[in-house]
Amino acid sequence: MNDLKVIINGSIINKRDAVLHISDLSIERGYAVFDYFKTVNGKPIFWEDNLDRFFYSANCMRLKIEESREELKELILQLMNANKIADSGIKLLLTGGYSNDGYSISKPNLIITQQQQKRNEAAELNGLRLATYEYQRQLPHVKTIDYLMGILTQPYVKEKKADDILYKQNDTITECPRSNIFIVTKDERILTPEKNVLHGITRKHVLQIAAKEFKIETREITVDELYNAQEVFVTSTSKNITPILSVDEISYRPALGRITRYLQLKLNRMIYE
Repeated sequence: MNDLKVIINGSIINKRDAVLHISDLSIERGYAVFDYFKTVNGKPIFWEDNLDRFFYSANCMRLKIEESREELKELILQLMNANKIADSGIKLLLTGGYSNDGYSISKPNLIITQQQQKRNEAAELNGLRLATYEYQRQLPHVKTIDYLMGILTQPYVKEKKADDILYKQNDTITECPRSNIFIVTKDERILTPEKNVLHGITRKHVLQIAAKEFKIETREITVDELYNAQEVFVTSTSKNITPILSVDEISYRPALGRITRYLQLKLNRMIYE
């Protein structure tokens, strides 16, 4: 879609004309934060939660957002009106700004983009395969643009005949590069890591849904607990709740277990109905 509109520092322009100077810290040092939410039938989904996290991430990285929350929402609505994409993903990106020495934070640049997003219903039904990988993201509680390891390990993912990696540290699992992980134990407790992970927005709503029916534990989860789980699933804005078919050499059958399916239906009603 070459005719899409984007917003840079409050101005709506054509995507093909959108540029940043090479002195921006996002280019020089990879210094920037972002957030991402979707629209369904023209309606922003959970965007209040995403704005909360966007302001939190910016504050953690000492980046000042010049716009107020209401001004940001107005810019987003202007972009949605200009592009007229019913089902989309909207990204808010705040960079470290144009730096004279390539190391000091300057006035941030705010970029808002929108692109068409298609739901992967096949994956939500059939599941994904994960391969564990020893790694811990720095500043995991902040949504930065650091996806270095997720991209670097793509050949490893293919080698393992997987769809994505799952980070672990020593004997403890944390998260996937773009999603949170949950396990369902054989006695039907629902567990998800609490420390050293990004607290996802979909994760938050799934926890709220699940707490009404099941025992929830947010804590460290060992690889052994993962391997011995009854069901495993991941959550994210783009994946919703997607079951996990296998992790390393361990398979879960059926991939879409009873509890995962129950939570799927509850979440889907919130988002799509």
